[in-house]
Amino acid sequence: MADMIFKYSSMSGGKTINLLQTAFSYEEKNFKITLIKSIQDTKGKNKVLSRNGMQREVDILLHKDESLLTTKNYQKYYTSKVILVDESELLNKRQIQELWTIAHLINIPVICYGLKSNFKGEIFSDGVSHLFAVSDIIEEIGSTSLCECGKKAIFNARKINDKYTLDGPDILIDEGTKKEFEYVPLCSDCYMKYVKIGSEEAKNLAKLVDKIR
Repeated sequence: MADMIFKYSSMSGGKTINLLQTAFSYEEKNFKITLIKSIQDTKGKNKVLSRNGMQREVDILLHKDESLLTTKNYQKYYTSKVILVDESELLNKRQIQELWTIAHLINIPVICYGLKSNFKGEIFSDGVSHLFAVSDIIEEIGSTSLCECGKKAIFNARKINDKYTLDGPDILIDEGTKKEFEYVPLCSDCYMKYVKIGSEEAKNLAKLVDKIR
């Protein structure tokens, strides 16, 4: 049977470029691919967009509670050589389980691209937790994302009106038009320095560190 693969990086880490290059490589060999993304990713509407301008229309724009194991969706992917999923952190646990089922019962390889953590420094969703639990292969993409200090970015910090925040909904999509918020890739040190340091969690941890010094 086929494998399900989870490829992750921080924001601006090259996930979508990697996905689109993979799609091109398959189609260059005349293999059919099926491209899926969640309708919750409103950026690009029914297209996948990369930061370098590459784009592609999706084959399945998956609604929040929609099943992939329906006749309608099966007819879209059953002849595919591979299924590619963009922003897989937006899928729920059941949808991830269905992708795993497609790989192992229908024998179509599935490659999911997404974020590991949200702006709070926590696993992004139940869907991501399940990706880590059931994926046959887990790969960190050779990230092109750098922190402002020059180190490799690990975290995806959120700024509201130019100030870092730990508040707000988990999903807030940057469509390129809203200027009041943005996402900033940061290394662990800068995330602690700029984002976590003022939180109660960080203060409590700092107190523990002071006690044992």
